[in-house]
Amino acid sequence: MEIWLIRHTTPAVDKGVCYGQLDLDVSDSFIDEAKAIKDCINEITFDQVYTSPLIRCQRLAHKLFSENTIHEDDRLMELNFGDWENKKWMDIDKATMESWANNFMDQSPPNGETFRQLVNRVNDFIDHLPSKVDKVALVTHSGVIRALLMKYLQIPSERIFNLQLQYGAVAKINIISDQYQQVEFIK
Repeated sequence: MEIWLIRHTTPAVDKGVCYGQLDLDVSDSFIDEAKAIKDCINEITFDQVYTSPLIRCQRLAHKLFSENTIHEDDRLMELNFGDWENKKWMDIDKATMESWANNFMDQSPPNGETFRQLVNRVNDFIDHLPSKVDKVALVTHSGVIRALLMKYLQIPSERIFNLQLQYGAVAKINIISDQYQQVEFIK
């Protein structure tokens, strides 16, 4: 099975704002960014397409896969940053943020979720994918993609944020067997 991970395009939000599950629209560069992604996947036929229900992913999924049935799944949503949503990072209490950053796997932002909770819901999604599909596209967020790459590349959690995942990033996970997977960064 091939699982294609597609990160949403640039959201319409000021730089420096925390926006995990904040439901943002796409920026003015959407058409150009979507075209660049489409150019990377144009020759591929997907058996299933899934998207986060957030607008920035929905719009991209419908732009890229107008011929497919698109399934929305809450498990593909970004990390819930709770009380930090829609706040500037620089306005968040530094001690609280440092404490979270030092233990993000098991500590959540106030009224948010831990990264481990995100990993668990993403793993639940993967565990319930239909077994008889060859190629699956997921239009989702950086946190979800990192959780999957952490799993399939066996990257320690403390290093997962070293990966650069630009808006519109595309990666392919080729699951060959329970023992062997291959990951390729396309864009």
